[in-house]
Amino acid sequence: MKKIQLTALIGLMFLATPAHAMHLSEGLLPMKWAALWYLVALPFVAYGIYRVKSLSKDDITIKPMLGMMGAAVFIISCMPVPVPTAGTCSHPCGTGMAAILIGPVLSTFVASIALLIQALFLAHGGITTWGADIVSMGVVGSFSAYLVFKGLQKVGVGLVPAAFAAGIASDWATYATTSLELASALQGEEPFLKLFYAILVAFIPTQLPLGILEGAMTAGMVAFVMKRRPEILERLGVLKVRSSEFGVRSVVSVLLLLAVTNVPFKASAEEAKWTGVDESVVEKVAKEHGREAWTPFINTDQGDLLLFVFLIAGSVGGFVMGYYWRGVFDKKILLNPPLEGTVPDLRTKRSEVVELGLSPDRG
Repeated sequence: MKKIQLTALIGLMFLATPAHAMHLSEGLLPMKWAALWYLVALPFVAYGIYRVKSLSKDDITIKPMLGMMGAAVFIISCMPVPVPTAGTCSHPCGTGMAAILIGPVLSTFVASIALLIQALFLAHGGITTWGADIVSMGVVGSFSAYLVFKGLQKVGVGLVPAAFAAGIASDWATYATTSLELASALQGEEPFLKLFYAILVAFIPTQLPLGILEGAMTAGMVAFVMKRRPEILERLGVLKVRSSEFGVRSVVSVLLLLAVTNVPFKASAEEAKWTGVDESVVEKVAKEHGREAWTPFINTDQGDLLLFVFLIAGSVGGFVMGYYWRGVFDKKILLNPPLEGTVPDLRTKRSEVVELGLSPDRG
């Protein structure tokens, strides 16, 4: 029953209408700044690809985790969450959760893939701003969460509170970095700090509550993993507290909260013409400084076409996440992951490995 409830809630969330938030739209950054952020982002992406190949040789569980977290980041980072107090819509990022469960390097890698798909097919972000979006959501979002999580663990903070703080840090750091990227590129004759603070303050009404929501999502997911697959967290050296009841019930509660807040506000947001943060803050600031967003290279932002593409993307993302979720958490599929640096446990049944779409003979 819990599996059915959880699946239904995830599906309800994923079939939501398009969100517009942290992503910098196509053409908002001058080309020299776009190129700079590409140079900053690409080494992280390249190292992430290397780590995926390296880890896959020794640990057959890494691909299901990557598939699950990649789908989660993709969907969470384009899922609209109306904020009544601000009158706008925005979204969590998901990279804080991913950074804790698969590490900041792999989290940056899956975020880059999610952002690329969104830029190409969902009119969400852009190809010219892909590097900047990777830096803000992927690099800064992942590493800030991981450092906060590990730092709090070292001083004795419990697993769930540390994950909660990490989720908040990831969200707020992502939008602070977006503010920095915009202010750096658009300042002109205006003082940098003045413009930076203006953009940052404009984000606060929306991202203050959403950061807290992302903290709750992150804490709930980490507690759930602690209860179902604690060996995943053993590799991070964080199993110093006992699993609490903040597990499945908390994950379901957070997802229910997200689903319920999405559904009733869809109509009101449409009636009130609520805009996303990218329009009410990012594009507004850019336009005031002489930069306007370009038409996407693949323009799906055309009436119901964009809704159709989002529905397809949500359905595919939900299927991928559900498929790998089963592989990672279903008790009937025992993968017995090996210790770091060792070969896979050969006691794992080949039928179980094949069921996950993996092969112990390939990387």
